Amino acid sequence: MSGKAKLLIALCIILSSAGAGGATLAENSLKISLVKYDPYPVSPDSDFSIWVQIKNVGDNDVSAVSVESVPKFPFSIKQGESAVKYPGTIRKNDELVLRFSVHADKNALVGANTLEVGYRVDGIFTKKEFDIEVGSDVVDSKGTVKLERYTVHPETLMPGDTATVTLVFKNGASEYTIRMDGKDYSMNAQIQSAQLIGNEVIEVTSEPYYNAGVIGPGDSIELPFTIKVHENTPDGTYFLDFNLRGSARLYSLNLRIPIKVDSSSVKTSLSENPELNPGKVVLSVANSRPNTVYSASVLPAGNVTFEPAEYFIGTMEPDELFTVKFDYRTGKPLENIKFLVRFKNGDNWHESEALPVSLNGSKEQVQSAKPSIIPVFALLAAALALIAGFFVFMRRRRAKKG
Repeated sequence: MSGKAKLLIALCIILSSAGAGGATLAENSLKISLVKYDPYPVSPDSDFSIWVQIKNVGDNDVSAVSVESVPKFPFSIKQGESAVKYPGTIRKNDELVLRFSVHADKNALVGANTLEVGYRVDGIFTKKEFDIEVGSDVVDSKGTVKLERYTVHPETLMPGDTATVTLVFKNGASEYTIRMDGKDYSMNAQIQSAQLIGNEVIEVTSEPYYNAGVIGPGDSIELPFTIKVHENTPDGTYFLDFNLRGSARLYSLNLRIPIKVDSSSVKTSLSENPELNPGKVVLSVANSRPNTVYSASVLPAGNVTFEPAEYFIGTMEPDELFTVKFDYRTGKPLENIKFLVRFKNGDNWHESEALPVSLNGSKEQVQSAKPSIIPVFALLAAALALIAGFFVFMRRRRAKKG
């Protein structure tokens, strides 16, 4: 490699390092903060103003700076206003205050909501979150909730199933007020929002809860959600994220709710050989699922009349086994005879894989009753042997007399 090429490569490395170092230096040199917002608190479905301060706390000037208000529910930039301000170069120890006009959505939660503002230098964006109080009055309750229990019905889903996830939250406080820093605060817990979030295989079909209400000390609240598992979902345990926001972010909850998926079904098998029990079919029906199934019934199918036409079992606990018996009438070919189980997993109907059964015992009995030609051949052979032996005996006898 020539000396000029080496020099060019070294120069590129130095310039690249200098650019990256300059971006990092600029990022560490600026400080952004929220000065104030007006009105306070902010009303839903209204416009308000925020004042943001950006200060150069580094040792060098920072150029080509832009400050941006990030649109994120429940806040967006006011229509007709710009979300980006361009202060240009901010010299060492300088500080600027910029004003943004923001709109609060009509569905904004009462209480603390997050507003995001940041600055961009050399393509690198740095943002910070600020709390904005929304509502006609400032929420000053200090009550908190905890997850007391949750249920999934059915407990274990099959691919394609719909289920109900119910979460129960309780306010664990024992008193209605608490005194802090010389001020009395309510111990009621206020739920601003509660949302169950789906993933790649499970869809949450119900809407989030907004302004779900106030829970007094010792009281509980139930929040049901509807979910649906996609078809062909592999067996396993999947987790859904749950987010609950209280009157302030300090009193929020972030949980992971496990959902089990299992494709196993109700199984049927022959309990007795139909050839040994003509006119009857005796089956064993077992619930191989890890959870209870309901309204189970055995249905025969084919060109034979069965009694009963449907055998109702009802509720089947996990690993529970039932023996069922069907009578049938003969007199015509018994073909394409099948048995299957229909059952409910929660509120979802399913059918088990059909069990084919061969009912040819009566045929074999009829065929075995027909006269066989084998004994006839045996008698003829014996007669011929006897006649041949008689002629041989008579011939020897005559030879002796001669």
